[in-house]
Amino acid sequence: MMNVLYIVWKTHDELGIGIIDEQHHAIVATINSLYYFIQEGWGLSALAPTLNIIKSYSNFHFKTEEGILSKAGYEELHKHIVAQKQFTKDVDAAAQEAIAYKDPFILLKFLKDWWVFHLKTEHLEYALSLDKLKEKHDD
Repeated sequence: MMNVLYIVWKTHDELGIGIIDEQHHAIVATINSLYYFIQEGWGLSALAPTLNIIKSYSNFHFKTEEGILSKAGYEELHKHIVAQKQFTKDVDAAAQEAIAYKDPFILLKFLKDWWVFHLKTEHLEYALSLDKLKEKHDD
């Protein structure tokens, strides 16, 4: 059981922006750590540390993305900022629900669903701006 990951990182998930890809690895590692702790029987006691890490790190990650998107001239930056704030509220709600139902998998599932949405939807929304920024750096 110790070698089973909840989310398996795939190289095709990389954006090609080193700092963002590294931060994504850390987010996936945090979610996988929660899964590991749940599998090891930690139950609800694994929620608080994971919640602290994921909220702090995601805010750090969002600020990095915000800076990069601002530099890239992303016109919908305000939507990205609103989504950041909503994530914090949503992750708190998922944690409260997990506690209320005494089911840490509620938070785990929320985090995986959010991760897939963040990677497959949010990043696609601003991929063109990021590609333009990468082209500027390649010149």
